[in-house]
Amino acid sequence: MKPTAAMIAERELWLRERGKSSYGQGTAVLGLIGQPVETSTVVGLFTEEDGQVVGCSVLFSAVSAAPGWTAAELRERTWIVTMSHSHPAFSRDRIGWLMTMWVGDYAARQPDPPEWLRCRVPAALVAHYRDQLGWQLVRTRRDQDLSQVSLLQRRPESSRGASALITSLMPVEVP
Repeated sequence: MKPTAAMIAERELWLRERGKSSYGQGTAVLGLIGQPVETSTVVGLFTEEDGQVVGCSVLFSAVSAAPGWTAAELRERTWIVTMSHSHPAFSRDRIGWLMTMWVGDYAARQPDPPEWLRCRVPAALVAHYRDQLGWQLVRTRRDQDLSQVSLLQRRPESSRGASALITSLMPVEVP
């Protein structure tokens, strides 16, 4: 099994054991890997020792149809961060925080950085994203797939410490 598929399988098993669901996003991530899509990039976070995938996300730089955002918000330069997964065996390592710091730093260093990084998460995760990862709650809405979802955003910002933790400023295609 490929490293990303193995990590996603571990995450989905971990969620099922707790009576939760990943909403099929793992399959969507795997479907995007290696696809020539100009508006999305699959990025991953790996262990230094053996290259094990410990987290991944998909970045969409074109947001013409992001559910729940207003027309005015969609006109702003925005990247959507979605389909994020982290390996449950590394939960104490704050993989979500590292991925959030990296994407904020990466976006801020672009020649034409986005004004916002945005995401939508199940309402049950809003406190974690807000309090632990620094996202701002914009609104909560009803969604057909996830019932209650929260729309969150944060400004891209350079983080001098991110370059010490994550050496590449370019997104890494997840194998």
